[in-house]
Amino acid sequence: MLLTGKEPANRLYVEIDQRVKAAGSVPGLFALYEPEDVPAGWYLRSIQRAGAAHGIPVYARPLSEGWALPEDRELGGMIVLSKTQLPVVIPEELDVDGRDPNSHHTLYAGGLQGKFPRNTPCTAEGCVRLLEYYGIPILGKHAVILSRSMTVGRPLAMLLIDRDATVTICHSKTTNLIDHCSQADILICATGKAGLIDGNCVRPGQTVINVGGDVVEEEVLPLVDNLCPFKGGVGALTTSVLFKHVTDGIRV
Repeated sequence: MLLTGKEPANRLYVEIDQRVKAAGSVPGLFALYEPEDVPAGWYLRSIQRAGAAHGIPVYARPLSEGWALPEDRELGGMIVLSKTQLPVVIPEELDVDGRDPNSHHTLYAGGLQGKFPRNTPCTAEGCVRLLEYYGIPILGKHAVILSRSMTVGRPLAMLLIDRDATVTICHSKTTNLIDHCSQADILICATGKAGLIDGNCVRPGQTVINVGGDVVEEEVLPLVDNLCPFKGGVGALTTSVLFKHVTDGIRV
């Protein structure tokens, strides 16, 4: 089965729209970005389109213009779009994508009981929401994650462990990668290395989530039970999760 992100994203947008409609005022999202970073520009435009469609202001500023928060705007969140891991200091109440190291304590302390802290990195949360939406079992399953980043791999591992999965994290120094991938019940690929995972790495019975474009989808789709594609996959859900975090603070 093909697992797309549109349906679970739309479910979140229904909740978001209800909050916005009931709110006296809608807090915005403050986005700092690097103009030279092409993927960051794509994501920013996606965020701006979604914000406009759902009545949530998005205030964008290049990183070169400074970090100071706009004092004349009501903010529900702040995000930094950068390909480098910057020494970001974001007020905890505004960190809606887990970029500030001080925001990690809730996620990594455990005991979430199936909940998502508001500062959970959005892509990691999107992966779990996708699995839950389509009824893919997590409890007792072996999840293999190809990423050890602080924005996807590590927080995703915490979310899956909280849901009683057994988790293996693989990375650029992992040996016998094919063996690790073939042992997974749930394989989540987020390295950004095109062609890394082909038909030799998977088997029937698996669910594969292609977060970073790593998967040769035409080879993998006929072999596995479920595939979430790179295009139309977790990315759409990531944006909706971001705006859910922004509107979580709305008081109605």
